[in-house]
Amino acid sequence: MHSQVTTKRGDDGTTDTFSGASLSKAHPLIECLGTLDTVRAQTALIRLEITRSALPGHPAIDAFLLWLLHTYFLLGASLADQEKKQANTPHHGISATHVQRLEEAQAWLEERTPLPRVFIVSATNPLAAQIDVATTFVRTLERRLVEVKESTPNPVSAPSLAFANRLSDYFFLLARYAEEGHHHTTKSPFEAPTG
Repeated sequence: MHSQVTTKRGDDGTTDTFSGASLSKAHPLIECLGTLDTVRAQTALIRLEITRSALPGHPAIDAFLLWLLHTYFLLGASLADQEKKQANTPHHGISATHVQRLEEAQAWLEERTPLPRVFIVSATNPLAAQIDVATTFVRTLERRLVEVKESTPNPVSAPSLAFANRLSDYFFLLARYAEEGHHHTTKSPFEAPTG
C-alpha cells in the first residue's frame, strides 16, 4: 500500500533538505529544525488553550499566534535551504518586518502586564505554566540557531536570530499576562522547609 507519510528515505538515519543535501538526523541543522517543530506544536497548543480559557484580549492573541505558526514555516524553509536554491520564491525567510511585528505584539502585552521587580519562580495557573514551557523551547531554538550559524556556512540570517530572541521575550510576557496580576515571585510568602 502506498503511504501518504512514509517514504522510507530516512530509514538509514538521514534526511533531505530543500537544497537537496542529505544530512544525518543528528546534524545541528536537523536538530534546529526539530526544535522549531516543537515550538510550532507548543504554540498551537497554547493558541487552543487561550481560546478555550477566554483570556481577556484572546481574539488579538489568537490572530497573532496563528501568524506565528505560519512564520515558523518561513524560518524552517530558509534554514532547510542552505544553498538558497529557493531564495527567489515569495515569502522566503524571516525579515526585519517579521521582527517588527513580533515587537509590536510584545509591546501590546507589556502595556497590559505590569511586571513585579523580582524574579518569577513559578506560574500561578496551568495556562501560564504551559506558556513557560514553550518559552524554554524557544530559548532552546535560539541556542540551536546559534549552533547552526557557528557550525555551517552561515545559513542563519540576522533577522532570524533576532526573531528567536524576541520570541522568547514574547512568550515570557504572555505567560505573565495569562496570570492576570497574580505572580509567584522570589519575595512571595512561603514556608521554609524544615528537617
